[in-house]
Amino acid sequence: MALPANRLRQAIFLIGLLVLAAGLTGYARLGQGYPICGTDEQNYLNIFAWLDNGGVWPISGPGYLELVWRLRQWSGWEIRPLVVAVAALNSSVVLPLGIWVLYRISLGNAGSAWRCLPWLFVSSYFLGSWLEGRPQQLGMLLAAMGAWQAYRDLRAHGRCSVGFLLLWVLCFGYHALSFVILTALVFGFWAWRFVQGQSGYWALLVLLLGLMGCLALGPWWYPLIWLDIRINQIRGAAAGEFFGVLVITATGGLLLLHRLRHRPIDPVLIGRLCAGLTAPWIYGLIAGGAVLALIWQYIWLGHLYRGINPGVIVWYQSGNILLAALFLSGLWRMSRESMPELAFFGESCLILIAFGGVFLVLTPWLRDHNWTLRILSYWTWYAAPLAAWGWSALPASWRWGTLLASPIMLTGGLRHVLDAPTWICRIGGEG
Repeated sequence: MALPANRLRQAIFLIGLLVLAAGLTGYARLGQGYPICGTDEQNYLNIFAWLDNGGVWPISGPGYLELVWRLRQWSGWEIRPLVVAVAALNSSVVLPLGIWVLYRISLGNAGSAWRCLPWLFVSSYFLGSWLEGRPQQLGMLLAAMGAWQAYRDLRAHGRCSVGFLLLWVLCFGYHALSFVILTALVFGFWAWRFVQGQSGYWALLVLLLGLMGCLALGPWWYPLIWLDIRINQIRGAAAGEFFGVLVITATGGLLLLHRLRHRPIDPVLIGRLCAGLTAPWIYGLIAGGAVLALIWQYIWLGHLYRGINPGVIVWYQSGNILLAALFLSGLWRMSRESMPELAFFGESCLILIAFGGVFLVLTPWLRDHNWTLRILSYWTWYAAPLAAWGWSALPASWRWGTLLASPIMLTGGLRHVLDAPTWICRIGGEG
């Protein structure tokens, strides 16, 4: 009797999740008139109209474009209702189920999977990419599936399987940024296994050949992207110099990894380092660094918030702040207690934090100043399980308090997603 009862309870929870997702989607789209000017979904609607009139555009999601066009041929619908329908189906059904299944498989039990979802949905960085009809919506799920496959392959065999390589190519064809995120994660996983002596240069060679194979398809799938990057995305230094610096940095990193593998650090020093990493002040330092990073980011994006009440901004960001705080708590707890089920998420988060830091440093040389925030939207997927782990160690009163406050934070995050595009329209003179 216990097994059928448990299955019934899980089915009820899943139905509740889908009802919540559908309710939030319906509120945004039917109640608030989403999408509005300034959103990426609205931009894509304009791009589809441009393409239909014979124009060209540096599309970052050719797979998404092909999906929408194929559905139009099959259904006979106009582009706007079709894009909205695809986005609503994804946010109401596909992504909630996909996220839950990913957590369920990765964490090993349904209870742990459910505990992740509140802290994921309070973050406006997640809600924006979850709601908008754009390539990133499904691209995030593809990247997460590919990352999980790569992590398992490298942990078990020290190399990536054909299954991962196929997911990598699929991700490349569907969405450029999701492919970049997946590429950063897989090379990060390999670097960690390489230093531990569990992977080698042959595995790196396979990854590099796979990367070259994907990029070789670029002229067919992304004929204008490279031109767009050279002309519109990088300012100041020439594109060749910009990518040259990145290549030199990657080469330096590989040499460092080689040294760490063949000249191990003194065990006594490692022991002291590990002991130091469990000290609470380390995580206070990390939190301070995150605050400084946000200040640096808002130096470049602060004009969007001009005239907005500071209290409202705090409400908008409260879910993001809570997710970050619980993540740090979970990371600190991981350093003191063994939790193998969270290793994939912990490694992914640290890789993406480092990757986001690189783009934060490069902000002055980039024309778009929100690349770190885009990476953060992927980071939320991997941070939520650590946030749930940190939350479970809080005193009971704190656990209930944060849980009861989460709907308020979810509302603030959703309002942030709905309101922020209007600021862009105001500044751009569109409204």
